[in-house]
Amino acid sequence: MSVSYLKNHLGFQLTDEEMRDIPYPYLEMYTHVNIKAAQFFGIAGTMVVGPISAIVRSKTRSLAGIGSLAYKCGKWGVIISLFVGPAMTTSVLRAKNADRDSVYDRCYRLRYNRNQVRVDRGSAVGALTGAALAVPMGARPLFGGLVGMSMGIMAMAYYNNALLPKKK
Repeated sequence: MSVSYLKNHLGFQLTDEEMRDIPYPYLEMYTHVNIKAAQFFGIAGTMVVGPISAIVRSKTRSLAGIGSLAYKCGKWGVIISLFVGPAMTTSVLRAKNADRDSVYDRCYRLRYNRNQVRVDRGSAVGALTGAALAVPMGARPLFGGLVGMSMGIMAMAYYNNALLPKKK
């Protein structure tokens, strides 16, 4: 990764020259897809699969049971994403016969996609905040991180789609 990649995700204003500084486009593409896979599988496990599977079973149909299965499914969702993300990236790049220039172009466009960067930043801030808040509450930091990441993604998706002024 490069310093300009990190600065972009931290919210610094970059010049176009700094945005074009993509020394490792394949690494940046793999990182992007892995982050998206972790976000998808983490939020799906924590907010959908875990709670639904807890409600369906009579012995876990309680707040503690929902929390326990949400944690377990979210954790396994993120673990699965560590294998699915690289496999997805590799298969897509091979299917499209992507060369270095096309991967570079995609990375360049992703850097300028403020909505996408905002969602990634929201998920990271949410995960860190959730993990930090879970400790004094006596909850597992990983569960707090999963819930925080999910809330950060949903908050930024809402912000991007409902609160930002629409371009005409």
